Amino acid sequence: MNNSLIVVHGASGVQGAPVVRHLLAAGHGVRALTRRRRTTPLDPAVRALPVDLLDTDALARAYREADAVVVQLPLVFDPEVALAQAESVLRALRAGDVRRVVFNSGSTLPPGPVGVPFVDVRVMLAARLAEQVPTVSVVGPAATYMENLIAPWSAPRVRAGELAYPLDAEAPVPWVALDDVAATIVDLLGMASPPALQVVNGPKALVGEEAAAELTAALGHEVRWRTIEPDEYERMLAPHLGNEAAAGIAAAYTPPPPGTPPAPAPDPAVFRTGATTLGDWASRQDWDRA
Repeated sequence: MNNSLIVVHGASGVQGAPVVRHLLAAGHGVRALTRRRRTTPLDPAVRALPVDLLDTDALARAYREADAVVVQLPLVFDPEVALAQAESVLRALRAGDVRRVVFNSGSTLPPGPVGVPFVDVRVMLAARLAEQVPTVSVVGPAATYMENLIAPWSAPRVRAGELAYPLDAEAPVPWVALDDVAATIVDLLGMASPPALQVVNGPKALVGEEAAAELTAALGHEVRWRTIEPDEYERMLAPHLGNEAAAGIAAAYTPPPPGTPPAPAPDPAVFRTGATTLGDWASRQDWDRA
């Protein structure tokens, strides 16, 4: 699918911007869907369209004549709104006669609903896309994103010497770079028969202190790991994302109730290893301005 026209949801966001960048570098045309009208262009080569996800007709018009659509849902924590947006996307894909979709789930997808709206609606969409579109691939990270560490709720702590995260200190975590997810999406769009699922791993799984050591080497001062509870993470997020979003994200880190059967292990064939190490990623960030 070289030199194809690709519609990208959320093209100006944290998830979408790397996808646009990689698509342009690969020679594709991009029609960028954004939540609001932009005062500055994304790129001279990109046509940006402000579209409400609940406006099915506008979405269908945006999809028409495109060779593929990269679907990315916003973080919405009202279950009714989140479901309505996903249903609108499904209807628009059929109305727009879309033949190929890559769905970037933006997070690790469990095998079924877990009671967290922004997770559950992604599980639903991943399951139902094939009802509307002949060729569908779902892409997601195997673990949390490196970019979360330079977000405004985390970067000041890292600069002060602390990597605080609601993860078990002894659990090996294959931190994932958004650039590696974007590269996977572009590769899938170039395949004649892409796999239905790709899970992007970081190149190395790190326990807490190993992740902190990678940041220590990149920043030039000691960074120590600290495991925090989901409620503390919620308090970190709230001033930057609002109470509803903070509670919704923190809920995704809350352990399941005791006795919950573990999720089945994914087929190893679905995993793809990214090229970006946590240390390399950290060394490229402007921590002083974060």
